[in-house]
Amino acid sequence: MSGAAHGAPLVADVRTALHDAPPETKVMALLAFAFSVAFVPVGAAWPFAVDAVLVLGAAAAGRVPLRALLLRVAVEAPFVAFVVLLPLVAGHDGLLLAEAIVAKATLVVLATGVLSATTPAPEIVAGLQRLHVPPVFTAVGALAVRYLQVVLDELRRVDAARVARGHDPRWLWQARAVAQSSGTLAVRCLNRGERVHGAMLARGWDGRMPDVSAGAAAGGVRAVAFALAAVLPALAATVAARAGGVG
Repeated sequence: MSGAAHGAPLVADVRTALHDAPPETKVMALLAFAFSVAFVPVGAAWPFAVDAVLVLGAAAAGRVPLRALLLRVAVEAPFVAFVVLLPLVAGHDGLLLAEAIVAKATLVVLATGVLSATTPAPEIVAGLQRLHVPPVFTAVGALAVRYLQVVLDELRRVDAARVARGHDPRWLWQARAVAQSSGTLAVRCLNRGERVHGAMLARGWDGRMPDVSAGAAAGGVRAVAFALAAVLPALAATVAARAGGVG
């Protein structure tokens, strides 16, 4: 999801055909693309080029800022740092495996960035509901996105209060203060969650999040068909690479 701050715009202030597409179609396209990328055989490079063209084309169609995509890629930097050790352990085979892992992870991260930049989080939740994802998962996901910034704001306040009392967490022997702050934050989050849940029940919540998507629903079968059509080049490249061997 977008990861935008609470109260801030979730997507760029532009409207394109990709923004207006049904959210369930975009979610299905992302899932189909991710599976296609995951099944590219190790050592096959050209399918990744096809996948990259699709992702960059979608980003251009949705006018996704390049900076937003680069920030998404930066998230996987610690993971990549671990993967680069594979050639040292497994030689040439490890090198091929590391290249495949990095390429697959980067492509999927970029694809999720395009989705989050063109689809607000509530619409993604609505799309998952239209795809008949169990309500408990969509409800948890929606609330997590809604209250993520609330928790981060609370964390900043707790940190400021700790520093104001002379517990600047720069040294190992100050870890006790950090642990106490973390425990306090966890208790506050649990209490807030119970209050929010009680308020939702009092307002007649039936376990399903409201469908706030402005676009028309594509329907389950149509969503799958449109999604598969959108990522057909990626699927074809993966099938060809697996059928014809590495090349």
